[in-house]
Amino acid sequence: MKAASSLAGMLTDEQKLIDSIKTWVGGNLIGDDCALIASQTLVSTDALVEGVHFRRDLMTLEQIGWKAVAVNISDIAAMAGRPRYLFVTVCAPAGFCQNDFRSLYQGITDCARQYRVTIAGGDITAGEKLMLSLTVIGDVHENGCLTRSGAKAGDVIVATGDFGASRAGLSRLLAGETPRNGHAMERHIRPQPRLSESWTLVSKTGSMGALMDASDGLADALLQIARASSVGLMVELGSIPVHEETKKIAAAAGVDPIDWALYGGEDYELVGCIDANVWGEWRKEGSKNNPFVPIGIVTDGDSIDLTRYGAAAPPLDMTRCFQHL
Repeated sequence: MKAASSLAGMLTDEQKLIDSIKTWVGGNLIGDDCALIASQTLVSTDALVEGVHFRRDLMTLEQIGWKAVAVNISDIAAMAGRPRYLFVTVCAPAGFCQNDFRSLYQGITDCARQYRVTIAGGDITAGEKLMLSLTVIGDVHENGCLTRSGAKAGDVIVATGDFGASRAGLSRLLAGETPRNGHAMERHIRPQPRLSESWTLVSKTGSMGALMDASDGLADALLQIARASSVGLMVELGSIPVHEETKKIAAAAGVDPIDWALYGGEDYELVGCIDANVWGEWRKEGSKNNPFVPIGIVTDGDSIDLTRYGAAAPPLDMTRCFQHL
């Protein structure tokens, strides 16, 4: 099988910029979904900008508020933590009235309450477009903390849920389809951070293993874990879970659903690596209490190799992942 490009050669311009920023600021806490500070506290921040992360003609303000909170909580799930506090900054455009704020904060509070997170502060300012910048603070799980750098050769690569659904939902939204329901639409508009799934994993592994969320696409998650852990990966594309509705929407659009799974982004599923022996024992318990499925193995190489039903597949094309810059 022809090996894929080396991990360093796969970096996007945005990833190279982040590496440079880490060097400029001496950011030894930068590199995972959250910063893990000495008090065993997890801290993460994320911003959603109108026209980049959402469109107000496609989503209600309640949906935008929910999604802003959910994607931040997903960062805590990506390290198997417990979210506690949320700080919300809203940059509002001209004409954004009190009823608009009320609708936006309804979505924010609905999501925060569902995941038992306390809104502890924030800020309100004015700007040209609607923007939400949220900071979430959480605790390290009592059984440990999982980062991107814990994978080792021989581990099993595992994932939750299914991939490509959010991109399929966006496709439906852009096409103006109604009613706005179904699996794909729900996954795009109302993502569900995988907290309980992450706690299940860390309870099985402690701090032994790797974990992150696939907010920027499964391909990006795989590359980030491989780089942080200094390992290679072999992934079977046929094992990546894709919902039947996603497959139907992709077929209607003339798209390979695996492309949406790899590069579509905003699925907020978890991707992890777990010791093969631990995984084997866990699987013996049955699937009832196991929300993860295997999609590949960790190697001692310096590449990400893809197969599809056993045959060699084209290498990852990181230029197809979403990039802010």
